[in-house]
Amino acid sequence: MSVLLVPPPTVPAPQPVTGRVEVPAAPSWRVRAGAPADTSWTIASLCWEQSAMITADAVRGGRRPPVVLVHGLAVAAGLCVPVARRLAASGTVLALDLPGCGHSSKPDPVPGVAELGTALASWLPAVVTEPVVLVGVSLGCQVVLETAAQAPDWVSAVVLASPIVDRDRRSWLGQLWRWRLERATQSRRLRRLQVTGYRRAGVRRVLRTFAAALADRPEDKIARVGAPVLVCRGTRDPLVSDEWAAQLRRQAPDARLVRMPGVVHAMSHDNPVEFARVIHGFLDEVAASRGGAGRADGAYRRGAGVRTPTAAR
Repeated sequence: MSVLLVPPPTVPAPQPVTGRVEVPAAPSWRVRAGAPADTSWTIASLCWEQSAMITADAVRGGRRPPVVLVHGLAVAAGLCVPVARRLAASGTVLALDLPGCGHSSKPDPVPGVAELGTALASWLPAVVTEPVVLVGVSLGCQVVLETAAQAPDWVSAVVLASPIVDRDRRSWLGQLWRWRLERATQSRRLRRLQVTGYRRAGVRRVLRTFAAALADRPEDKIARVGAPVLVCRGTRDPLVSDEWAAQLRRQAPDARLVRMPGVVHAMSHDNPVEFARVIHGFLDEVAASRGGAGRADGAYRRGAGVRTPTAAR
């Protein structure tokens, strides 16, 4: 895979704006909740939109397609901010809070993975005007696979970073033991972020969402994804085995696998430089195979519930 270097940290990334968009509640959730047909959820997000900056990437061929980052269990968009800042040097980047997390709605009963994927599929047409690159992190991988299967016209490529849950590791006891190993690889800043995320979501929601993740079958969903897929696995990740990552690659119609030396499970937060470099290389490879680069403008729907943030997240 050819890889372009990410612009150096001295190049300032665009400042994000926050947005809130109403989307219809997933039909299966409305049935479970006994909710009216017009029930909606609010999805909060951050957007970095490239404007007048001139970068090495821009000189080589313009902006890349818009990227949508989807976080893992309960931690919300903050998990993806470090890598978003680097990706934003060459295009539009969005990071959302899934329903139940961060500043988004807190539906009760707790949505399952498929219902979260439906919400994301409804959100995309409200905030972008062209197909996006969906980047899932940890549990977010299960959500983006669902979205890519449901709304293929809105997805140009998929990146699965640290995809869970391994086919042979779907037990509470085994996951708890591996989670303790994974926690030892986390930065202190990430741990603080997790505490805040779990507090906002609530323990009951976190446990029920993880139960839904254990019951999900991403190996079946990835077979229905027609877009190019990149599977990323860090060698310091105890939650994702090399065998599982390779299995996902084999199950997809068009997939690549990258093993990232020294990279941890939460690569979007604790290894953003390495992760952004791999994403950029993948997107450039996909663009070359299609005979051109992504569109240079019109990616983001201005005014789609967007306002300048009044407080830091």
